Amino acid sequence: MRVVFWKELADLFGSKRFIILFFLILIVAGASVYLAGQSLQETPPQDPSYVYLSLFTRGAGGLPSFLSFLAFFGPLIGVLLGFDAVNSEFSRGTVSRVLAQPIYRDSWINGKFLAGLATLALALAGIILIIFGLGLYALGFPPGGGELARMFTFFVIGLVYLGFWLALGILFSILFRQAASSALASVAVWLFFT
Repeated sequence: MRVVFWKELADLFGSKRFIILFFLILIVAGASVYLAGQSLQETPPQDPSYVYLSLFTRGAGGLPSFLSFLAFFGPLIGVLLGFDAVNSEFSRGTVSRVLAQPIYRDSWINGKFLAGLATLALALAGIILIIFGLGLYALGFPPGGGELARMFTFFVIGLVYLGFWLALGILFSILFRQAASSALASVAVWLFFT
């Protein structure tokens, strides 16, 4: 499973799809947090002990908050990383070569899932750290220990949320032979729950 994990991780980080998605999320989330920081400077919140948390939950200038952005577009990111994880191997004809090696099928699928989850974790952690940096620049003081603990909890819950949608994308990739069918089924489930 370790070999599959590292191979899939390298494939995901090297893909154009991931790079475009990461920078698109970074730009929109950065703009949202910057505008929220400007709004916080103009009208400070009633409870100043949780100013950094309001950077993630406050929208300004017509842009939604980072939390709303993650709740709405997070499933799409998870689905986009997982919808063709297995059926692309079938379409390229590499499944027989991979499974001819001494590797179990569940290890192969779990390696793909863990690589996708690690990719999502690194992307989410990077974006949260960049938002903290922008908040430090805009507000001029560091966050407290309580805010850091809450942000770590936010990171873990966000990662579980994104991991669910990644697993759903991989499940539909296993169930359907065509990548378009698995993408449409994943998006249909996302639209149903949204």
